[in-house]
Amino acid sequence: MEDSEIPLKKHDHYAFVVEIKEENKDKDTDENKEENFVAEVKKKTREEILSDKTYRERNIVLNRMDDMQEEYESAVSSKRWDKKRECYFNREGEPVVPKKDIIFEDVLLIIPSRAEYYRNVLKDDTYAKRHEKEIRYAMASCLRKRDEERMKKNVEEMINNLKKTADELCKKKF
Repeated sequence: MEDSEIPLKKHDHYAFVVEIKEENKDKDTDENKEENFVAEVKKKTREEILSDKTYRERNIVLNRMDDMQEEYESAVSSKRWDKKRECYFNREGEPVVPKKDIIFEDVLLIIPSRAEYYRNVLKDDTYAKRHEKEIRYAMASCLRKRDEERMKKNVEEMINNLKKTADELCKKKF
């Protein structure tokens, strides 16, 4: 199966990287300078993106996980339990999870390089806040996965109950 035939899922992470290379070094006139460069687009998979992450980026994730653990312990000791969401929440009302439930790689995928982060901060004043929300969202992904599993289980139970009811009705008719 070729890369173009592999179906992409919503949770798959890919990055498109553009490399600009100088093609003909012999033609260095002002007229041909623009023609001497070629842009090459490459697709990076989740594994390639993770392997490119630096110690600094991994350390950021570990520190954020420690912060989340502290918030979780504070929420547990303060008994801040949300019955509707079935999780603990911090002082701001955001869900918190224990460190053991956080999926390290999912959070690591969101952390940009230092240069990329500061470039985006300079371009957009709201980037830092949005990025912080994205990190918290990724750390709480285990809650969404848990909810999805429960929904699937409930749907399967409903289908089984409907099948049983339909079988009983068919038996009563005949």
